Amino acid sequence: MRTWRSLPDAPSVRPPTQTEKFHTFVNEAHSPLTLGAVDVDAGVMRETELSQVNLGPQPGLTARYKAVLIQKESIAFLGKYLYPSLLRQDQLYYPSTSSTFLGRATYAASRILITRNDSGNRTLNSSYFLGVLTSVAIATAYRPYWARSTSATFKTFGSTIGSDNGIDLFHEFGSGIGKG
Repeated sequence: MRTWRSLPDAPSVRPPTQTEKFHTFVNEAHSPLTLGAVDVDAGVMRETELSQVNLGPQPGLTARYKAVLIQKESIAFLGKYLYPSLLRQDQLYYPSTSSTFLGRATYAASRILITRNDSGNRTLNSSYFLGVLTSVAIATAYRPYWARSTSATFKTFGSTIGSDNGIDLFHEFGSGIGKG
């Protein structure tokens, strides 16, 4: 099993197994951070939709929560297990080796764009983007026809990337928050 503090550039880091990738999906699906992100995204979706003029009936907060939860769970499955397994990418988060705040923050923010392949080399995080795009398509198809729009789809895509970026920042700095 991998250690959480392994060196990200070390050539001796072995690629994650299919079982480890599946456990990454399961851990993310049950994470309190995921459920918190669902709360935030459902609230943002509600406020965004209330500010727009819609001709059809508005779904309640429970329906929005359910739609966002389906999207987050599909992102976890597609982006942490299925696509990384097919594309041979490692979706585990490795903390920065930088000693500066700005260096660590920049590193955490870049993990949305950059990941490691199973050989340990840096690569475009295509499995994440495919997972987000697929899950946004699922979430859009799940909405009633009157609530589907291109702008809502792009807002969902952007808010998903933003909340996932926040989770990466929490992974980077979360262990030091309580130590104050």
